Amino acid sequence: MNKIKVLFALPNLTTAGSGREMLNIAERLDKNLFEAWIGVQQAGGELFDEVIAKKMPLVVQPFLADEQTSLANKIIKARSFAKDFRDLDFDIWQSFNWSSDFSEALVARWAGAKYLYVKKNMNWGRKAWKTKTMLSGAVVARNTTMLETFFAPKRYARKVHMIQGGVDTESFKPGYDMSVRQEMDIPEKALMVCCIAQVVRSKDQATLIKAAAKVEQAYVVIAGAERDKEYKQELDALIKKLNVQDRVKIVGHYSNVNGLLNASNAFVLPTSTYMGHEEGCPVSVLEAMAAGTPCIVSDVAGNRDLIQHGKTGLVFKPEKVDSLADCLREFIHKPSYPKEIAERALDKVYGEYTIQMEVQKFEALYSKLMKRK
Repeated sequence: MNKIKVLFALPNLTTAGSGREMLNIAERLDKNLFEAWIGVQQAGGELFDEVIAKKMPLVVQPFLADEQTSLANKIIKARSFAKDFRDLDFDIWQSFNWSSDFSEALVARWAGAKYLYVKKNMNWGRKAWKTKTMLSGAVVARNTTMLETFFAPKRYARKVHMIQGGVDTESFKPGYDMSVRQEMDIPEKALMVCCIAQVVRSKDQATLIKAAAKVEQAYVVIAGAERDKEYKQELDALIKKLNVQDRVKIVGHYSNVNGLLNASNAFVLPTSTYMGHEEGCPVSVLEAMAAGTPCIVSDVAGNRDLIQHGKTGLVFKPEKVDSLADCLREFIHKPSYPKEIAERALDKVYGEYTIQMEVQKFEALYSKLMKRK
């Protein structure tokens, strides 16, 4: 029996979130049944070096046309790119590219592969999304809101599959790390809150900073790549204006994520609906749940699937400072409450959201697609 040859494609491996998620799946596929390759347009980044070190099969060549180019030029480029992939003879082309660009789907099809993409975000208004979906052999939806809004029509019933994210429970697990508190100069008895997300406007760290200013016992650590310099400057100015420099720290990329979660009394993901943004299946929330850290999240798509208010965490209205501040106070005034909801969240992760479960669902989908040939 020939192995199913799968190309996992992403424009680059410099953005850790999508790249890590993709590699977690690729390297765990059953090697008796699947041959996993990694495809990128640009070399570079820690994860790229990791792929090299692990000697995973790798191809570095273009497969996306410029989004601003005309349809005619997009088609010409796609045909040219496809020639370079044809001899590699991939059965499945698994895209983790977040954008609506459909040139990759054309390349995959003309190279002879079954194309599927993971719908990672809540954007849908552009016609390009419909085209990309039409060209796909399958689409992976990440939350129930996607199914109910984007993919509700019957024409999508056979094509769309619900596969939510999974977390590596070997890397993220409960514990306590006093060294992280000491490093951050945060008192042992203080309410320590962390937010692990890219520093971009849609993640709305500003609301968390404002809420913390209203709760004197709260110390906040904001970790994540600083993708929007102007927004980062606004956050710095806000911290100074509210005079919370001693209680709010922005630390940038932080490698010891599990340690930071273990040191924290709560994890907060305050995603706003800025420019229609919501979450797909937020990996950071899954990691916090697996680490046994109580979660407080905004009421947006993706978050709602993972956190149910009062059961597996607390939920507040997006961009509502007082609503988030009330959640922080609830953790302070009910010491046993956070532990109870964290335990239920941990049970939910092990019952529904492990990386092994996610991989098995992808394997089943790949096998199903191959049977349609």
